[in-house]
Amino acid sequence: MLPGAIGALALLLRLYGLGDKPFWLDEVASAHRAAASVPHLVADSLHAGHFPTYFLILWLVARFGASQFLLRLPSAVFGAVAAALACAIGRRAAGARAGAIAGLLMALSPFEVQLGQEARSYTLVSCLILTALWGLVRLAQEPDAAAIPFRQKRALRGPWLAYGLATAAALDVLNAAVPWLIAANLGAMAIARAAGDTRRGFWRNWGGVQLAILAAWLPLLAVIAVADKGAVLDSVAWAPGMTVKALRSIVASIYFLRISKFITFGLAPIAVPGLCVAVVGLAGYGAWTLRRERVWLPLLGAAALALPVSLCLVSIFVPVMVPRYFAWSGAPFFIFAGIGFARFSATGFRVLAPVLAVLCLINLAPYYQYETKPRWDVVASELAAAAQPGDVVLVNSYYADFVLSAFAPQAGLDKDEVTLTWQLPDAMQRTPGHDLWVVYGRTGQAMRQSLADFRNSLAPLGQPESETTIGRYIVLWHYAEPEKAEGGAATGAGCGPGDKPPEAGNATAACGSN
Repeated sequence: MLPGAIGALALLLRLYGLGDKPFWLDEVASAHRAAASVPHLVADSLHAGHFPTYFLILWLVARFGASQFLLRLPSAVFGAVAAALACAIGRRAAGARAGAIAGLLMALSPFEVQLGQEARSYTLVSCLILTALWGLVRLAQEPDAAAIPFRQKRALRGPWLAYGLATAAALDVLNAAVPWLIAANLGAMAIARAAGDTRRGFWRNWGGVQLAILAAWLPLLAVIAVADKGAVLDSVAWAPGMTVKALRSIVASIYFLRISKFITFGLAPIAVPGLCVAVVGLAGYGAWTLRRERVWLPLLGAAALALPVSLCLVSIFVPVMVPRYFAWSGAPFFIFAGIGFARFSATGFRVLAPVLAVLCLINLAPYYQYETKPRWDVVASELAAAAQPGDVVLVNSYYADFVLSAFAPQAGLDKDEVTLTWQLPDAMQRTPGHDLWVVYGRTGQAMRQSLADFRNSLAPLGQPESETTIGRYIVLWHYAEPEKAEGGAATGAGCGPGDKPPEAGNATAACGSN
């Protein structure tokens, strides 16, 4: 019942306010794919270098509705299951108390809740990898039985299937799962060592499962490479490289229970100072208590370290220091913290566990009110209320056009009567006799043109009638029937001045995010 209780708590925390925050660029792309035909969904995903598997799940969900709540619901469920799995793994490795704390930290982590409210695939990958890790933990508990051939009655078919199927599925969802193969093989070495004289049988089973995993993954990876012209891992201008700021945003949000600003890779003010120190101390202590364990420390340590170490090495050549790419390594870290917390006496645990849960809940609470995503829904509503038929709305990039267009119908911003464009010359040709509304704002992590540069590009329009700041990331100007500017230049095409926009329906392919 313990993992079930943890999963129920995690689900409630992810369902709360699930549809409140607006979609941002990547989620709008998810919604477009969910609304498309299956052939178009698959082709668009492959062209963008994405596996179509997760988007096919969204496509099924969209048959019942395409609201923000419904399209994020799978992520909430996967995130809740991941918290339950962290509890189950911790319990098997070090007892019920360790599992309870590991699950609570997963359930109450602001970053985990945030990913559970994203219409993207990160919680699905975490859920699958934790399922695979659970399978490995079961094999580690009975290394001799793990060596029994699959066809025999006493074979551990369930744990082997959990590991093999979940690993193959994770690899077919997101490339961030690749380091899990490294972690799993390191863990397998520890299990084989514990198997003693039966290790040969274990390696036979292990080799067969690895071949099955590769057979399920490599063909789809090859299709991705061909569709994306050979680029399985692209260098993208919006992703940070190896910097102190990037490392801080990753470590603090994933492991230290900080609230991530998400769009800017920054951190919100901390609600409970010292909580992060306590969690890190517990994780370190948990690892220390396992120092003489020949199986658990290598197995859980590899699961915790393989992803961050791999991505840090990759970032030397390709910038990939994006917090959400490191997401699935959070659960093994929390399992170590649970193991450390479980070392308290029974009385100390009964007193301190509720205190920890309350502090984590207080620490999480500000996330629900904090603006982690640009309020393009508010922009659409304000324009719908103020703009008149024939008015023109100029946005600062192709991506802003893409996102604002997604909110226009539900806000009542009729595009047949109000022209939406991302090019200044086009806007100026349409404005005589009509007002011009100009919007500058973020849609995702990429931001090639600064607010100051964008203001300078509007100089030919003169002074605006009004300027309104909408949330943390968007500015709206109103020009009352501006005269046609001479030699008006483009404001910049999404990625940068003069860049061509990506193909329609593929807004994240060129310089958005993955």
